[in-house]
Amino acid sequence: MRQFHALKVSRLQDETADSRRITFDIPAALRETFTFLPGQHLPIQVEIDGKRVRRTYSICSAPGVAPLEIGVRIQPGGQFSGFAAEVLREGDTLEVMPPFGQFHATLDARQEKTYLAFAAGSGITPILSIVRATLEQEAKSRFVLFYGNRRQRTTMFIDDLYALKNRFAERLQLYFVFSREEQEFPIFHGRLDADKVRELYRTFCVGLQPDEAFVCGPDTMIETVKAALEEAGMPGDAVHIERYGAPRKSVNKPAPQPAADDGLANITVIMDGHRKSFDMPHAGDSIVDAAAQHGIELPFSCKGGVCATCRTKVAAGEVRMDTNYGLEPWEVDKGFVLACQSHPISDSVTLDYDEA
Repeated sequence: MRQFHALKVSRLQDETADSRRITFDIPAALRETFTFLPGQHLPIQVEIDGKRVRRTYSICSAPGVAPLEIGVRIQPGGQFSGFAAEVLREGDTLEVMPPFGQFHATLDARQEKTYLAFAAGSGITPILSIVRATLEQEAKSRFVLFYGNRRQRTTMFIDDLYALKNRFAERLQLYFVFSREEQEFPIFHGRLDADKVRELYRTFCVGLQPDEAFVCGPDTMIETVKAALEEAGMPGDAVHIERYGAPRKSVNKPAPQPAADDGLANITVIMDGHRKSFDMPHAGDSIVDAAAQHGIELPFSCKGGVCATCRTKVAAGEVRMDTNYGLEPWEVDKGFVLACQSHPISDSVTLDYDEA
């Protein structure tokens, strides 16, 4: 099972007035453990006021290029982001889980593709890693990036993006859209809503046949962009999405419900070749929360069905999920679930973390 490792914060850098870049020092013994694909994220754990707080942040650096960095938007009242802004210092240690996530680019130096990306706000963090890695590793590929923000002064990683544009002028098209600053050309003013996405696509993607698209931002923006790209002719499975701040809602297909006689279900978890079991009600807490009540700590981070840190495989029995933003349809078909969103339907369930 994936575990937390203590990593030293080697550098803190203010990106904007409300965002920070955090750089980690990776010891030689952990470099293989922290190998990542562009677009993946890091679950982070810290103790604040005597309570453990877990959050997940995307990696903004590119694979194979030191150092390992994440971007954190400082949110009003945010537990971890407030800690990162006011308490965290260079030289401090954070508990960090190895990189994870299905939102990533799979690159091959032999490929010649056209990629699109739409990012809003801090959604640029994984996109920056994907764009940089793609341009560096696929010499014949090109990237078109549309990046929405309120204002230029709150735009994360703007210097990094301009540096990439200078290095790869022929293969990177970079467009900024601001919703609260008037622009010389109206096309660059507004929000990334359906009409704006259609306008940007028609104007700047003429003659292109995009092979893949990467979209990261708030839930409403995600659905808007995905629908507009599919309307423009892109296959749905070529549009890769990563949400933040997603609202809770049920999975699309109706889930089987437990019998009216709601007794206890026996849950067995397999981790690192070891089996642990406990009993829990069919209704009520998720499997992750029920396990914690029995002293069994299962992987989790966001508890919102987004980050997929809690991903596991149902080896026996049946569960239902409240929410699923973190798994692709093929993963669900193969029996993978999000344990933080799962409740037992059958009287016994076996979850195999070694298969996840």
